[in-house]
Amino acid sequence: MSKIRSIFVLLIFALAGSVFAEYNRMGVPDSDTIRESIASAWFYPSLKNLRGKKAEVRTNSIGQKFQIRLEESESTFSVVVAPEVTLSFSVVSDGVEGKQTVSEYAADACGSWILTRDSITGKPKSIKYYFAKDGDVFVQFSPDTYAGKKTLADYVIGGCYAARSVPVGVSMESLYTASFNRILTITEKTLPWRYVEIYPGQYENKKSMIAKIKKVLSKIKYEKDGAYNEFGDPVYASSGSPRAVDDADMNYLTVDSNGFVKWVVDGLINPISGSGTLVAPLLRKTVSVNPMGHAHALDDKDDLNFSLDWTRNLAAARLSSQTRKKYMYEESGVDVSITPFCAEMTSRGIENLTGYIPNSGYRSEFLAQTLYVLAATEPTYFYLAAIRTRHPSGTKNGNKTEYHSFDDSAVIFPYFDESGRFSCTVFESGVEYSLGSFLSKHGDCYVHLTRVLSSDRFFPQ
Repeated sequence: MSKIRSIFVLLIFALAGSVFAEYNRMGVPDSDTIRESIASAWFYPSLKNLRGKKAEVRTNSIGQKFQIRLEESESTFSVVVAPEVTLSFSVVSDGVEGKQTVSEYAADACGSWILTRDSITGKPKSIKYYFAKDGDVFVQFSPDTYAGKKTLADYVIGGCYAARSVPVGVSMESLYTASFNRILTITEKTLPWRYVEIYPGQYENKKSMIAKIKKVLSKIKYEKDGAYNEFGDPVYASSGSPRAVDDADMNYLTVDSNGFVKWVVDGLINPISGSGTLVAPLLRKTVSVNPMGHAHALDDKDDLNFSLDWTRNLAAARLSSQTRKKYMYEESGVDVSITPFCAEMTSRGIENLTGYIPNSGYRSEFLAQTLYVLAATEPTYFYLAAIRTRHPSGTKNGNKTEYHSFDDSAVIFPYFDESGRFSCTVFESGVEYSLGSFLSKHGDCYVHLTRVLSSDRFFPQ
């Protein structure tokens, strides 16, 4: 009897271990038990022998379905183990709108696992594991061609490497059947998982602010250099001096991009202090310009760092009201200066990547990836963006000259939605933009970010 009881207990532990392997702290669907059962049939045969195999669907121990299939490219072939994803969409039949669902097994769905091998030699080239709701986020393992059986890991977000060629102390073959929990364990201290770990409920203040801003957009009109002072009176942003408003516009908020950003921050400061921010402190210089350089001559004529100074000083003013302690920009720590990426994928191959540049910010083409990381690592903050634009300025001594200036600003709210997918709302000059449309508008610019704590106590005047 004791022997039978011992066997029974072992079976229970074995089953519990199998089920537990399908769960992980990031909620990623796991195919490890399925991969264990299909390894000999799918991961080792030659391409010639795999071509005759039909795709098959299997279910893991907690009921999640995965499809196993072969995909070919010019010089490689891949075995894809992809989870079932159910998509819902609206259909209209006989004038009646209804819902229809369809299932698919996308190669870049959260939980997909892909083994890629060389078409001629059959040797493994990479294992790619998708673990986020966004299909351009994954971890990739490849053999170290210079160190025998060692394995290297890449951590990719939107075509940029957050980690590249990080040594992993296991063989490629052991990863054929490794659970995602196992992946997390062996790379916990070497890969930046914090860049994608999402904690639901931390974005509610930002979503509330977005909703309140949207409600009043129809009452906002663009006016160059338009802003409002601490009492809500119309002034010029560049000087703080009084500004006349046409009778027809008296019921509108007339602002430019910088005035709009101030209006948003004032909506956070006013409930605490009883008034908005003064204009004069926002004009305080935060950048030293070489007095002997070409930029200094231009700066005397046209303030080259206007929106950079404006957003930095605004963010410091918000921090001061929030903590009830006066902070100057230099001691506030409001600048976003993280450099989460080391390289990028290009048509020319993998190239090194320059991240944050002091007093310039981030290249607009890499802003989305940076905001993705910020949404995960700083979930309660939104960002004031100062936009640095390139301007041609004619020729000098037969050579073309140009200059750059911070003229405009915007408010950026990055977050993850209820499904865990990255999203971002941008407001500029009282107009709402998707992140994609905002980046298209400013495609050849640098964007400097300063962080501002979101709040449910947001009451824009």
